[in-house]
Amino acid sequence: MYQYMDTKFAPGERASMAEVLLSKSKLDHFPFIDEIFCSLSYIFCIFNDQRQIVFVNDMLMKSLGVEHVDQVLGRRFGEAFECIHASDEINGCGTSEHCRYCGAINSIVKSKITMAKTIEECRIRRMVNGKEHSMELEVTSTPFVFEKEHFTIFSVIDITDRKRRGLIEKIFFHDIQNTAGSLNNIFELLEEVPEADKKELLTIAASLSRQILDEIATQRLLSQAENASLIISDQRINTKEFLDVVVKDLRYHEVSAEKEILIESTSESLDFVSDPVILRKIINNMVKNALEASEPGESISLKVQRNGDKIRFEVHNRAFMTPEVELQVFMRSFSTKGVQRGLGTYSMKIFGEQYLGGKVNFTTDAEKGTIFYIDLENILPD
Repeated sequence: MYQYMDTKFAPGERASMAEVLLSKSKLDHFPFIDEIFCSLSYIFCIFNDQRQIVFVNDMLMKSLGVEHVDQVLGRRFGEAFECIHASDEINGCGTSEHCRYCGAINSIVKSKITMAKTIEECRIRRMVNGKEHSMELEVTSTPFVFEKEHFTIFSVIDITDRKRRGLIEKIFFHDIQNTAGSLNNIFELLEEVPEADKKELLTIAASLSRQILDEIATQRLLSQAENASLIISDQRINTKEFLDVVVKDLRYHEVSAEKEILIESTSESLDFVSDPVILRKIINNMVKNALEASEPGESISLKVQRNGDKIRFEVHNRAFMTPEVELQVFMRSFSTKGVQRGLGTYSMKIFGEQYLGGKVNFTTDAEKGTIFYIDLENILPD
């Protein structure tokens, strides 16, 4: 009945629309199915054995903004929710390399293998009306058999706000407390050190105070970006002067300890138009990530140059990412630094692409290390 299809993760075979409608008709005879499941206050659907939707409740249709069930019948979870990776492979949701780390598809597959309820957390990047949105979900898959056919009951709870609060508590308050503690230590040292050393300590203190203000500003800007209320203020920027400010900002940051930040001599001095505050957040995060990935005694490098009709800012470090990390880099809340970390790369993508109109991406391999970059337009004539 089904033809075998190549896949990079879950099976790609699909039932025909006629078979989907037949499965739906079976479920329509399930006593009180509409009354029970359409009364639920969370998203709910039922998949056939090929992970295609054969039943949905009102909350799912409302969440997706669809008016008729025919608009989602036969589609898979990522396809219905407009996951940015749902069309990476010809066989759709569940068949790309990124799907290996998707909580939704893993929940469905595990439940089918174990024939038991499986709960997973799912991070999904959705493309809605041309803009990327990130959601964090708790998904539950429960297998059952009805009229000799295998189905999966699938429910979704949106935990985005809960995760966001956890991130703010962990990253924002934790990091500010650490930085404020370092600043306090500097002022205590000022009373003890010789006069000749006070100037350097005051320079470090000024850098720490800027870091605190920067953390506050970053959280405010990210909140505005996610709420679509962020206002861009374009100004004329010189590339080399801009990088000098970035290096000065981060020279005394805690992640810079025993590491060096260099600006490559091949960097070009170009004038362009963008929002300097937003762009500095992006480049600062690239630099911080590079420093955190580096070992004591190592250096990272910044470079800026023309890339066709665009400007490219690059940040390079010697480390490289494993495939597992590489495929999840821009997911909200994903981090290699532990639970409840991970806004840096996510915010780069949101700020850089949705608000500055650029392109944010990276390359990574064992020989060349990792390079994060942003391509921007609006180069001014010489």
